[in-house]
Amino acid sequence: MNPTINNWQNLREDLKNSLQFKLGAVTKVVFKKMNAQLVSEGIPVLAEQLPILMVVYFQEHALTQQDIANILQKDKAGIQRSVQTLHKDGFLKIESDIEDKRKNLISLTPSGKFVCERIQSLAITFNNQIMEHFSGEEWGTFLGYLDRVFKVIDK
Repeated sequence: MNPTINNWQNLREDLKNSLQFKLGAVTKVVFKKMNAQLVSEGIPVLAEQLPILMVVYFQEHALTQQDIANILQKDKAGIQRSVQTLHKDGFLKIESDIEDKRKNLISLTPSGKFVCERIQSLAITFNNQIMEHFSGEEWGTFLGYLDRVFKVIDK
C-alpha cells in the first residue's frame, strides 16, 4: 500500500477519535435530539438558545447582555442576536438600564419563565434517558473525566 495513503488514513482515524471530533459529534446529536423534543412539545425555542434563557432564569435580578456573554463565555454579538430573537418571541424583556442608558437589562417574561420551567423538566428527562445506559459508577467516572478535561483546557 502507498505510504502516503496509509498516513492519510491514520490521520483520518486520529481525527475521528480526537476529543474535538467526539465532543462535537456528541454535542451535535444532543442538540438535534433536544430540538426535536422541544418541537414535539410545542416549545418554539432552539436548544442553542437554552443557555441564555436558563442563565436569566436562575438570576435574581436582570442581567446585561455583557453579563450573559461573560457567564456563558460567548461573544456579546452572538448573545445579542439570540436575546433579540428571544425578545421578539416573547420570552425575554429588554429594558434600558436607568443608570447607564447604553446598557440593556434582560429579564424573563411570564412566558419565558413558563418555558424555562418546562424545559427543565425536559432536560431532566433527557438526561435520565441517557443515564439509564450507565451504572452510577460509570456516570460518575464519565462526569469526572469531563470535569478533568475542562480543568486541563481552562488553565
